[in-house]
Amino acid sequence: MTYERSHLIDETVQKILDQTFPPKKILVIDNSLTVQTERWFYQKENKEKLEYFRVGKNIGPAGAAKIGLEKLASQGFDWIYWGDDDDPPFFADTFEILLRMAVDIPDAGCVGAVGHWFDRKTGLIQRVPDAELTKEGTIQVDNIAGNMSKLIRAEAVRKSILPDDQLFFGLEELDFDLKLSKAGFNLYCDRNLYLRYRTESGRMGVKPKRGLKKDKSRLQRDYYSIRNELYILFKYRCFRAWLFHLLRTCFKIIQGYRFGIKYGNKQSNYLFKAMAHYFTGKKGRFQVE
Repeated sequence: MTYERSHLIDETVQKILDQTFPPKKILVIDNSLTVQTERWFYQKENKEKLEYFRVGKNIGPAGAAKIGLEKLASQGFDWIYWGDDDDPPFFADTFEILLRMAVDIPDAGCVGAVGHWFDRKTGLIQRVPDAELTKEGTIQVDNIAGNMSKLIRAEAVRKSILPDDQLFFGLEELDFDLKLSKAGFNLYCDRNLYLRYRTESGRMGVKPKRGLKKDKSRLQRDYYSIRNELYILFKYRCFRAWLFHLLRTCFKIIQGYRFGIKYGNKQSNYLFKAMAHYFTGKKGRFQVE
């Protein structure tokens, strides 16, 4: 999936093709409004393994993922890579390790390099402790992000398990993964590969920090995260977490004024809109005023 990143797409595609177990096809779903990525595709040599689909508008990563999964599942593939234009696999053997693991697990609906647990009581994503990754074998998780070499069993897609394109951006992978779990599929990571990813990214021993000051782009992301999580928690009947999420958002609005009136006003504007749009049923793309 790509959006206005024609300067990155060629390198990303090449890293995917350089995998020790490369895909039979790479489908590029282009949300771009400009034609640079389309021009890259038609000018590229040796594109036998490439297919290009121009959406013609920005439908967000959720919409692009839905189109890509539907198209490739209908073409008969067994496993489908859900990937972003700027996050190719860290290691050349990533796909080989994941697929070797996946074929040995009958109930695997999704595998990936890095995953997390989901607390249904609080609605929070929980980091897998470092100690869990020093063991052997696989680890079951609740959520695998699209930038972590997320591989989907196409059989699940053919059973109409698809991303909610109306979420547009933010937590669409979590919503999809919860659908998988509800349908009887599970999600797995290889512990050794997970450990390699965490070590490579320098995140061993890192403790998540909340309540930090964020730049403007992150505040807009918060809008999507809060709005979409309210939809997701209610849909999956996590009512305690839904209420906790509402109260936590109200607390974040107050807390934001620690960083000044201007910042507090900007943050509260995004967060109030997130809650208002949820209660009025607004989904899709958020147009910044």
